[in-house]
Amino acid sequence: MIPTRAWIAAALLACLSACSQFPGHPSNAEPQTAAAGQLALQGQLSVKLQAFQGQAAKGLSMGFFFNGGPQGGQLDLMTPLGSQVARVHWTDAEAWLQTDQGNRHFDTLGELSQEVLGEPLPLAALMQWVQGQPAPDLPAPTNTLPQSFEQSGWQIDTTDIGIGRLVAQRPASIALRGITVRIRLDR
Repeated sequence: MIPTRAWIAAALLACLSACSQFPGHPSNAEPQTAAAGQLALQGQLSVKLQAFQGQAAKGLSMGFFFNGGPQGGQLDLMTPLGSQVARVHWTDAEAWLQTDQGNRHFDTLGELSQEVLGEPLPLAALMQWVQGQPAPDLPAPTNTLPQSFEQSGWQIDTTDIGIGRLVAQRPASIALRGITVRIRLDR
């Protein structure tokens, strides 16, 4: 079983060659579009899972490089010192997790997140949300306000999207663990 920290990192978006250094990637707070619908993003990712039904609270912060779009992509996850700890690849049909413990295959990105974190995270939707837009493949947003919207049970705060920051929260309920995902794009 993958240790909790590695699992969380892998799920984010979860998406590797352990302990290898990444080459430099373009850095900019504005999402880079490589082709129609494709993004290239770099930044910091924080996931906080609230305590829930006897499970302790968990948290993790990682650097990331993302390249991809709606049909597939790659997410590389890094320690604060720049060592790569995980790589996630996905297509419409499947997802793969690469760590120093080997490669694992999953039918969906949500399944990968569920296995690694114990919670399904909307990893593909995060790439739309970081642009301040609802994910087109999820149900239409509700409670849309000028600086926020709700989609699939997540509250998306886009107040600081202009400076490359996003907060996505799934409030705790009797049946669901509360989760906060923060993304800060590098300049």
